[in-house]
Amino acid sequence: MPLLVATDLSDRSDRAVERAFDLARRLDTPLTLLTVVDESYASDFAQEIGAKARHRLEAIAGKLGTGVTYDIRVETGDPLALLIQEVNSPDLDLVVMGRHRQRGVLDGLRATTVESVVSRSLTPVLMVVDPVLSDYRRVLAPVAFSATCARAVETAKTIAADATCRIFHVWSAPFEGLTGGKGSDYARAVEAETRDQAADWVQSFDAPHPEVPLIHGPLGAAVQQEILSFGPDLLAIGATTRPLSFSGLGSFAADMVRDPPNDLLIVRAAKP
Repeated sequence: MPLLVATDLSDRSDRAVERAFDLARRLDTPLTLLTVVDESYASDFAQEIGAKARHRLEAIAGKLGTGVTYDIRVETGDPLALLIQEVNSPDLDLVVMGRHRQRGVLDGLRATTVESVVSRSLTPVLMVVDPVLSDYRRVLAPVAFSATCARAVETAKTIAADATCRIFHVWSAPFEGLTGGKGSDYARAVEAETRDQAADWVQSFDAPHPEVPLIHGPLGAAVQQEILSFGPDLLAIGATTRPLSFSGLGSFAADMVRDPPNDLLIVRAAKP
């Protein structure tokens, strides 16, 4: 399971680097550390920044890299374009990044680099938010019975093999308020159909999975309640893609990427 960690050498990225080394060691897989120097800098200044970046990465790897096969790459180019190219390498199984820098009002005007990478990545992306204190222990996975969600669950189980994983689905009947509410015959029929979809989806996994609980209500509120009650340290999401949306992601996934409640694994594409 080859890993890549993209870092801008900030404190946010340092957590991602630490988690990446921890995963690479536990999974016994190679790790690439990548930082990109913006090509818009003057060439002598870019070379100086690149040299300092490599020195910093070598120092970090010297502390964290015991028992890990790693490679350090310092590239010069357009940071976003180069990152998107790298994360879509067919040789990668997981990309690790820190959360985006809070930019106040600017966050409402344009997508962040992390959002842009996630929305175009065919490789699962792990966004590290919290300090790395231990292996992941509790994984929460809201699912939509898609191949993308299945890949998110499978990836989470790989990087958090010993964790307790809670998988659930949030449902409501279309136009529920006009058709008699949750207790109506229509809503019960929708619930029964959803339960059948859940059973079929579970059968798509190679390994046995328990029945997926169905939770009735609005998606955002239901997920927030599950976060409060279950207390996950990793949230695993299979994202939909919205080409015309602000971020390129569906609204729920975009909200999670913009303001992650904890570490976030986001998968935008099913298995190739």
